[in-house]
Amino acid sequence: MVLVIRRAVLIPSDARLGLNTAGPRHVHTRVGVVLISLFFGGCVEIRVPDPNVRYIAFGDSSTSGSSTRDYPEILASLLGEAPETFANEGRSGETSVEGLARLKSLLADGIFPNAKVMLYWESGNDITGFIKDRDSFLLISPDDPAYPLSDELAQLLGKTQANIESAIAAAQNAGLRVYVGTYFLLREDIAECSALPLDFILPSQARNANAYIIRLNDRIRAAAENQGAILVDVAADDVLRQDPANYVDCDHLSEKGNAIVANLFFQTIVGARE
Repeated sequence: MVLVIRRAVLIPSDARLGLNTAGPRHVHTRVGVVLISLFFGGCVEIRVPDPNVRYIAFGDSSTSGSSTRDYPEILASLLGEAPETFANEGRSGETSVEGLARLKSLLADGIFPNAKVMLYWESGNDITGFIKDRDSFLLISPDDPAYPLSDELAQLLGKTQANIESAIAAAQNAGLRVYVGTYFLLREDIAECSALPLDFILPSQARNANAYIIRLNDRIRAAAENQGAILVDVAADDVLRQDPANYVDCDHLSEKGNAIVANLFFQTIVGARE
């Protein structure tokens, strides 16, 4: 057994030690990882505490996505904080139930012992998965009186809200102040969209998708209120949809769009301090 410390660099069991020193791209992403290379192949990843982190940005690809700069990196600059005080704990494709398990593990292991704030922006993949399974071409809207999936959607959203509330409670029990973000709406035009079968989205499909997002955001707001978290209502400010340059594709923001989101978090954090 060989014990090696790297910055989130997985070393295969047959690799020579000391060759791979690449660091993470995002703000202090996955820092302090111990890798145990076993004789019979594979790696075991064990994270060690990072005492520098004060802000945990937790979520899905909205937190750590395809943009050149994610919102936590921009937010750190706005707050005048050093990059190492922010941990970008975004994981692409993660659902709220998967995120809840990961968050509980992170908190239980004391990975960020001096953290004071959690910025939570997760659950969008719950809706994305539902759409892929039930109506992958977004041909029907939950706003339609004849919408056939009302009970299934309500059940999903109920579980999602419960997961969000549990995540908030877990962070608060760990002594963190929690900020919770709603999801931005899609532009209702033709755009690249890898989430759909043909890799693009039409205006009518975007409208149907937004009807789902609106319902998800209602649950996010309710979860934040029920648990006493601070809401960052990204969806309430429709400035993002006014400029296509704010998006990388249908459901991911560009650096310009992330700057708008970072400013919304910044204004909310500053306001909560006063």
